[in-house]
Amino acid sequence: MRYNISMKVGDIVQTEILSQGMEGEGVARIDGQVCFVPLTLAGEVVRVQITQVKKDFLRAKVIKLLTPSKDRITPDCPAFFRCGGCGLRHMPYDAELKLKREKVETCMKKAGIGAPVGPVFPSPPNARNKAQVPFAADEKGKVFAGYFKRDSHKAIPLPESGCPQHDERTNSIIRAAVNVCNTYNIPAYNEQTGLGVMRHILVRRIGAIYSVCLVINADNLPHADKFISSIAALGIKFSLSANVNKRNTNVITGDTVLPVYGDIAVKGEICGVKTEISPLSFMQVNDGICAAIYGEVKTLAEALRPDTVLDGYGGVGIISNLLAPYCKTAYCVEIVPSAVENGKKTALMNGNSQKIQNILGNAAKIIPSLNLGENCLAVLDPPRKGCDSAVLQALLSARPGHIAYISCNPATLARDLRILTQGYDIKLIRPYDMFPRTFHVETLAVLERKNEENKDKRYSV
Repeated sequence: MRYNISMKVGDIVQTEILSQGMEGEGVARIDGQVCFVPLTLAGEVVRVQITQVKKDFLRAKVIKLLTPSKDRITPDCPAFFRCGGCGLRHMPYDAELKLKREKVETCMKKAGIGAPVGPVFPSPPNARNKAQVPFAADEKGKVFAGYFKRDSHKAIPLPESGCPQHDERTNSIIRAAVNVCNTYNIPAYNEQTGLGVMRHILVRRIGAIYSVCLVINADNLPHADKFISSIAALGIKFSLSANVNKRNTNVITGDTVLPVYGDIAVKGEICGVKTEISPLSFMQVNDGICAAIYGEVKTLAEALRPDTVLDGYGGVGIISNLLAPYCKTAYCVEIVPSAVENGKKTALMNGNSQKIQNILGNAAKIIPSLNLGENCLAVLDPPRKGCDSAVLQALLSARPGHIAYISCNPATLARDLRILTQGYDIKLIRPYDMFPRTFHVETLAVLERKNEENKDKRYSV
């Protein structure tokens, strides 16, 4: 049903927040119309200003909090109400986990998936290993680093104490880089004019090493020696590189990475798998949750002892190498050529080059050509858009005994599970808090092939 909307942008009205939406925002009803109000909690009475009017919904911002929820807490970040980096620092952590479980349950229900959703596995503290922060300048030209303002593409400075999503060393590295920019007059890049040098700073914690990459609108990093000495003064083991991005675009990185200090690719371990990680390589951003999810998949493989493992979105082969001890052959399929070459190095570093086949190509086309057999564990870890339907159909035809699906988007996971349940039973749906204090949630689903005379009981949930 649609209502005649009397509200206009700019109107101010008092309302009660009835529930939490899929993205953590408060949900009210104004003139019978759904209204989404960010940064509010169920049960709160608020005065809001309408910011958007659509046929099916309204959006509004809080003008005044009249009756706060008993669950509301004071955010541990002074920039929270302006910064768009987080969305849930105003609610207790247990309420956040409950909200994320409900989000996964809602997605499954909409897709007709009746399997129960387990409780959310909580994130350990300080587990985030990556920061990706834009450089910008204030009205006087002073450079700062900061995330984008909520609902805008304008950056605001990080708090002086640093971002609470980062560990202290990451915050120190960012502060040191900003100080060099201002001391030696290295300007921030301006997206509107295309002028300026410093675009982003990327910091990754890889074990005890911090990989620092400065994205620049230049052929070389100005005052490279000053960046090196400034970070070195922190007493941190690090490497420094520069990524050249001279395109007039909001795409973060370019194709060229220049060494500045140390190696571009840092040797490290992910869940016990030795690998080399470059500034542009994909890796999970939360060490603790990555270990929990991969550990669950490893437990599955250890119990099943499959003949073959299919790593359908294999990247540099972390999952393939993790599971190699428990199978006869692992197929690591990846569409990016550089990742395939790095995957071969990863297999060699871990002594698995005879067991793992790193294959370049689209999984939908590669899977039919592989001799997977029915005693196969297929692992899927696709991007947010989920699996291509052709990949799912190829799997349904190949009939591996079990599928482990790792997803960062419960909506596309639910969509894909609906297809896979044509031939599989869902044994497990377990959310993980990969992205604490944000709306996002990671989920692992484990599926078993239907209609087996003897159901495999070696893996229980």
